[in-house]
Amino acid sequence: MSSLYILGTGLLAEEFFALALTSGHSVEAFVENLDTSKIGTSLCDRPVIGVNELPQDAPCLCALSTTKRRRYIDQVADRAAFVTLVHPSSTLLPGTSIGEGTVASTGVLVGSNTRIGRHVFLNRGAHVGHHARIGDFVTIQPGANIAGAGEIGDETYIGMGAIIVERLTIGRGVTIAAGALVKHDVPDHALVAGAPAVIKKRGVEPR
Repeated sequence: MSSLYILGTGLLAEEFFALALTSGHSVEAFVENLDTSKIGTSLCDRPVIGVNELPQDAPCLCALSTTKRRRYIDQVADRAAFVTLVHPSSTLLPGTSIGEGTVASTGVLVGSNTRIGRHVFLNRGAHVGHHARIGDFVTIQPGANIAGAGEIGDETYIGMGAIIVERLTIGRGVTIAAGALVKHDVPDHALVAGAPAVIKKRGVEPR
């Protein structure tokens, strides 16, 4: 088990602190890259340090739910060694692979023969079906349910309680609203909402 550095100092960083501790890890410090006034303070009785203070090859997790966390991850890529965290209450069935920097929070269930990419955030109670393909920097919020044999593109954000039926292709940079019922493929950079879900906007930036 590692002594982790958590990138970020917001409310989700405190959640990641709890996930780390209950997964058998310790937390060395929180790392702030924007608000320099926080550097030198503490969070959860751990120091807040700046990016330049991050040790070489420090084991890290990025505690940002936005898919734009890629920017922070790229900023520290030359000194961070990103780890994968799967909470003990979560289940990944055999044949599933999971990329570096990915976090599976409490109560996550992933079916067999599924590929989860790098720096994915599976929030509490999220379900991913068998033989699915989840791209990099994807956020799957609490209670979302992705059925089997589908594909989710990089930097897609899936809102709380959304349902995606089986064998669909969801593009890159898509935003799926909370509670949406997705029954058809979705093109890149679209916002979909409703039950059944329809495209509300095209050309959106990743959330």
